[in-house]
Parts: sequence; C-alpha cells; structure tokens
Amino acid sequence: MNQLHTDNMLLEKHHQIFIEQTPTAIAMLNKDMVYLAVSKRWLKDFKLEGQDIVGRCHYDVFPEIGDDWKAKNQECLNGAIDVCDEATFHRKDGTIQWIYWDVRPWYNLKGEIGGLLMHTGDITEKKEKELQQKRVDSILKDTSELARIGTWEMDLHTNEITWSKIIYDIYGVSEDYIPNIATNLEFSKNEQTRALVETAVENLMEKGISVNIEYEIINAVGDLKLVKVIGKVEYIEGVASRLFGIIQDVTRIKESETKLKKAHKELETIFNSKSIALITTDKDGIINRFNSGAEELLGYTSEEVIGKHRPELYLLEEEQEQFRNDMIAQFGGDVTNSNFNYRNENINDTRQWTFRHKNGSMFSTLTSITAINTNEGVNEGFIAVATDISKIKKVKNELRNKNELLNLAEEISLMGHWQWNPIEDIGFWSDNLFALLDYHGEPFTITFGIYFEMVHEDDKELVFEHFEKAKKEKIFGKLTHNIITFSGNLKTIQILANVISNEKGEAVKMIGTCQDVTEFKKTEQNLIQAKDNLEIVAQKLASQNKQLADFTHITSHNLRAPVANLNSLMEIYKLSDDEEERLDVFEKFDTVIHRLTLTLNTLIEALKTKTGDSKEELEIVNFEKVLENTTQLLSGVILKSNAVVKSDFSQISEIEYNPIYMDSIFLNLIGNAIKYKAKDRTPEIFIKTEVMNGRNIITFKDNGLGIDLERHGHKLFGLNKVFHRHPDAKGVGLFLTKTQVEAMGGTISATSEVNVGTTFTIIF
Repeated sequence: MNQLHTDNMLLEKHHQIFIEQTPTAIAMLNKDMVYLAVSKRWLKDFKLEGQDIVGRCHYDVFPEIGDDWKAKNQECLNGAIDVCDEATFHRKDGTIQWIYWDVRPWYNLKGEIGGLLMHTGDITEKKEKELQQKRVDSILKDTSELARIGTWEMDLHTNEITWSKIIYDIYGVSEDYIPNIATNLEFSKNEQTRALVETAVENLMEKGISVNIEYEIINAVGDLKLVKVIGKVEYIEGVASRLFGIIQDVTRIKESETKLKKAHKELETIFNSKSIALITTDKDGIINRFNSGAEELLGYTSEEVIGKHRPELYLLEEEQEQFRNDMIAQFGGDVTNSNFNYRNENINDTRQWTFRHKNGSMFSTLTSITAINTNEGVNEGFIAVATDISKIKKVKNELRNKNELLNLAEEISLMGHWQWNPIEDIGFWSDNLFALLDYHGEPFTITFGIYFEMVHEDDKELVFEHFEKAKKEKIFGKLTHNIITFSGNLKTIQILANVISNEKGEAVKMIGTCQDVTEFKKTEQNLIQAKDNLEIVAQKLASQNKQLADFTHITSHNLRAPVANLNSLMEIYKLSDDEEERLDVFEKFDTVIHRLTLTLNTLIEALKTKTGDSKEELEIVNFEKVLENTTQLLSGVILKSNAVVKSDFSQISEIEYNPIYMDSIFLNLIGNAIKYKAKDRTPEIFIKTEVMNGRNIITFKDNGLGIDLERHGHKLFGLNKVFHRHPDAKGVGLFLTKTQVEAMGGTISATSEVNVGTTFTIIF
C-alpha cells in the first residue's frame, strides 16, 4: 500500500511538471476542485499572472462561476466529459471572454478518479474578429439595400452573368431570370440610351475602358428607373478573364437632388421676398443676414445693420426679457442661475413681437425664432422670420369689438346663431345659443340628431317636416317650437335661417338665428287668455243681466198674486166678527203662506246660484261615485219605475269641479228622465264621458217623452217652464242645471225627438 501511494504521488508530480510546461491552457484539480497544477498559458489567458493559485479552490479563484458550470464539473468528477467549442465567460471585473474547453477526469494507478483536467483556450480575439466581420457584412448588406446597390460579374470564358439579389429587384424580374449581355439594351428607355449602353459595353469588352454611366430604364413591371452602372475588367496573366462591377438605383437620389434644388430655390425666393422679413444672427448675436423684406419692414438697409448691430436695434427691452425668462422656464433652467445658457437649447418659438421702425414708430409682428445649433448643441446663432400683422391685428380688434357687440345684442334679445351642413351633418352653435339652452361647458359639434332629440315630442313631426321642406325648396322661413334644454327646462324657440345651395342645387349650409320666445309666448298667451276671459265675462254679464231681468219679472209675477191674496184675507180677517169664519180664513193663511214660502225658497236658491262664487271650493269629482250617490237618492222612484241607469266613464273618470253642483246636475237630469218617462216602455238612461276636439264632455241620454224643441226650445232652460203635465213639474230643475253649468264656465245643450227621447250634452 505504501508503494502504491508513493507511485501515485510520483504520477501526480509528473503530471504537475508536464502541465506547468505545456504551451496550452491546462489545469489539474483534485476531487475537491483544488488546483494541483496550472500551465503558464492558463495564468495568462485568465489574467492570473503573478498569482500562485496552486492549493486554492477553483471556485475561489473564479467566484463568477455559476451553479450550472458547477453542476457540469460534478458530472465530470463522476466520469463524464464536458466539451464546448465556444462560450462566453463573464468575468467579475465586467469583461467578457470567449473560451472553449475540454473537461474530463484523471485517474490514479488504482483506476480511481483523482480529480479533473481542464484544457481551455481563449478565443476572444478570434471571436471578436468574426463578430466584427459579421457586423461589417451586415452593414454592407444594409448599406447596399439602403443605397440600392447590387453587384454583377461576367465570366468571359462562359459568358455567364451573375447578379446579386438587389439587381433583380431593380429590373423588376424574379430571381430565376437569366441575364445576358443584351439585358441592359433590352430595358433601355429609348434609342439614345440604348446607343449609350451599347457603346459603353463595346469599349469595356474590346478596349478594356472602364464603364461609369447613368441612364434610364423601364423595368419589367413598367417602372421608370435611373440607374448608375460601373464596370471594370479583371486580367489574369495579361488575359481578360471577367467583367465585374455594380448597378445602383439612383432614382430616389436624383429625385432628392431635384427636390433639394427646388427647395433651395424656394428658400432663395423666400429670402429675397419683400413680404417676409428674414434676419439671422451669429453666435455673438450680431446680425449677419438682413433680407429685402427686413429692409422693407424696418426701414434700415442691410449695409446699415449687418455686422454692426444686434436685434436690440428694433426690439423692446421688456419683450426680450420676457422671451429670455420664458425660454429658461421652458427648458427647465433657473432664472437666477447665470450659468444656464438657454441659447444652446433647441429653441423654436413663435409669438407676437413689437418692432421699432427706423423712424421710431411701433408695430406688431408675428415672429418665429429658431436656434441654429451644432451637433454638439452649441449655439451658432438664431434665425428670425417675421411678418407685419399690425393691419391684421387692427381688423381682428375691430372684428372682436363687433363680435362683442353682437354677443351683447344676442344676450339682450335672448338669441344665438347657428350653422348646419345637411350633407355632412355637421353643425355649429354660438356660445350664446349653448347658454340659451342651459349648457355652459365646452362647446361641441352639433348634429341634427342631437338637436332633434331635444325637440319636444309634440313638435318633432313639425320640425322634421320643416327642415326637409327647407332642404328641398332652399327656403327656411320661420319655425317656432318647444324644446327641452340641457338642464331639462321647457322653452319655446323661434328659428330663422337662410339656405345656401351648391352648383348641383343641393342645400349645403343653413345659417340662422335662434331666439328664446318663451316669455313672449306667455305674454301673447296671457293676452289671448285675457281677451277670451273678457269675452266670457261680457257674455256672462249679458246672460246674467238677462237672467236677472227674467228673475225680476218672475218675482214680480209670482209674488204679486200671493201678496194680494194675503192682503185680501187680512182685510176679511179684520172685518169679520165670526170666529168660525175667522178660523177658516186663518187656515187659508197657512196654505197661502206655505206656497209663498215655497216660491221664495225657490227664488232664493236660484238667486244664490246666479250670484255666488261657484269656484270657491273645487275638488276632484269622481263620476262613478256621483252616479252612485244619485241612484241612492232616487232609489225609490228607480224601483217604482224599473228604470235602468247605465254609464261609460272610461275616457274621463274624474274632473276638478264644484261637488255640490255636480250632485245637483246628476240629480236633476236623471230625476227628469225618470219623471218624464214614456208610458209604454221602461225608462233607460245612459251617461257617458268623452273627449272631443280637446274638450271634456258628458252626455245624459234617455228614452222618455221627448220635447218639441221647435215649439219649446227657446224656453227650455227658463225658470218655471214646464213642457208636460206632471203634478211635480215646477220648471226649476233645468234652470238650476243651466245656471250651475254656466257658473263653472261650461255650456249645456239638448237634442230631442218627441216620444223617442232626449240627450243633454254638457261641455265642461
């Protein structure tokens, strides 16, 4: 055993000596990954020269080694071999090495794994050259595509021509196209270019004269291209072996050159223009360009200012200070920091400036100031482009004043203005119109749908038809309708407009005004209502005067006889001495007084109806309930007569009315229908409510005796007017009913046919 151990120690020593002297990067480690020996190349490749790493752990020497590499090392200690052609090794100092490795176990004399042998190589320089070449190739490829440059060559032994991909694209052919010597001639634009190409090819092939020409082609897809062709001859041992060169699509380059020339010419035109002032300064702020427009604007000649003055010559000090502060604030500087140079920022500012003319007068300009900076961000001066806006400003001020007056007038008259394009459905409302319709936010584009949605439901058909007619006939006229504002208020507006049409006769714009006439309409309605009320009052007064005259006549007629009879009885009573006779007279007093009391009560009730305020106590009256109360009061006569009472209150079930009057109306009209029933048929009464022409109506229809209206129609509703022989007929019921209906502002009328029936119609 001791001899074997000694032999192993000698073997390891031989390995160490061998490894230390080997010219490649090799390291020998034991099973604990501790270095037993390393080559000088190992120390050099891994930047460990001057360090003694033998006896140290591999992972302490290289702390940047990760768990994945440690796992592979462990696999090798178990007998595996790890080989890698190239990989990146990220060093602790931030550098990156490209390395290859061969890691495998080494064995002692007993055949046991004693540790690892690591053979590595630093291929960083080689890899960087490869990557650099790839980058160069990629850049060349991108440059070739960007510059539209393709390579070509022709083998003079086989006459075979080879193109790079970009040339196929230039000529608009697929890559299976086989080019030949005549290809350039085939795609030449015309005979002149064909002759040019033909001569160049002959000179190249026969005389060896290099080609460098530009000409136009029409490629396979019909595009006009300008191409640049360069060609040379390659000689081998004095014999021409191949032609080679490039073809470049210079169409865009030429177009850009043309545009650049045009732009330059336009800039020169602008600079020489008298309508625009163009002034530039150098890095020190001295004016170095002053065009004819600036001369015209400020009154100075270029000789007076160039190289001699700064813009302070014509600018106001306070505006310069404001500009400086604004620029510092814009670019994040501190106004109090004298080291911050705002001039080096990418300034591009447009604002109004006040210029001072050579004669001392002041005027407004719109001026754009742009910094001229180097690529390093150092200011080389400024360029200023200015136009005189004093006249425009004056016109704008006048227009603003007029607009303010217009806005004031619109506010006073509750008016706004609007525009609408019917074809594109785009509308505009003035601020006053938005405010008029209770909107006070940011204005927005109006469509017909937005406006139409606000139109009151009852007026939508009217509005839609009016606008359609206006589009068709190109005349708008006047439109008044109700509208629901943005805040939900109901308003009445009146719209006036003009219609503008195009050459096709289409209405392309409507321009008009909109006025809030809500209060005007209320004034108008109030006047109409007042007029109607006055007419009603006048009619009532006339009617009441006539009724009072009738009442006076009836009173004088009906009371005269009873009073005269009482006076006569009183005289007899005084003159008689016979007690029996006096008692008989007294009994007659009782009868006469009773009848007189009855007459007075009837007249008093009629007078109350004529003079009282029937609308003092209005209530919601339910027709079904009133009918129920009436049939209960008349239950005796209804049962006795077998009368049938039907109703239909489906259209109007209730109404605001004087409840006492309504009870009286039902009682009188139903009672009369039963009282004056026909002898040969059961009385039938039908009561119905309905709406006709916007008015509430109730009808009482019976199948009774009927009335001869030709004979009695004129006195139908008169007091004490009776038209049938009936013991209870007083001629008061219809009179009271008419008086009560009219007191409530309504009317009552009748249609009747003798022995068929009567219908009373009340319009509330």
